[in-house]
Amino acid sequence: MKRIFVSLAIILLATSVTLANKEDREARRAARHEKKELRKEKRAENRSEVSYQTEQEFQGDFPDAKNIAYEKTSNFDEVSFTLNGKRLKAFYDYESKLIGTTNKVKFSALPQSAQNEIKKEYKGYTIAEVIKFDDNELNGSDMSLFGSSFNDADNYFVQVKKAKKDIVLKVSMSGEVSYFKQIK
Repeated sequence: MKRIFVSLAIILLATSVTLANKEDREARRAARHEKKELRKEKRAENRSEVSYQTEQEFQGDFPDAKNIAYEKTSNFDEVSFTLNGKRLKAFYDYESKLIGTTNKVKFSALPQSAQNEIKKEYKGYTIAEVIKFDDNELNGSDMSLFGSSFNDADNYFVQVKKAKKDIVLKVSMSGEVSYFKQIK
């Protein structure tokens, strides 16, 4: 009889330990799941914000910048700002390193040979916009403008329009004109 009570006591103890372990495992599993969800939310927030490192790099690259606005895009961290009266945009890669800057310039800023060629080859087109890309030679990352990437070199991008055609031309600093992309 004593053996039966001891056996029942052991069985009850084992059952209660097993149930306690099961409840403990479920609680740990729920806590892990909650932590995982919080990490997912944090990553989603970080994808929509410019990184702290980019902000710090920008401050070091352009300490005199004014009217600063940060934006996260699918490819870059972009920073719009004013420097010495010019409105610029700086582009930073996924490692928060400066790729280069852009700013709008006048058509007359292009080399004369490029101006002449564009006027001749794109007669009847209107010059919509001219953007100068100034590459950071210390960063080998490719740049992307108008939805297309290009090798990292200083270039002008000239957007010309005619009726339903909207074309972007790439102009090298030496004045070589090449087709870059059709927008419409």
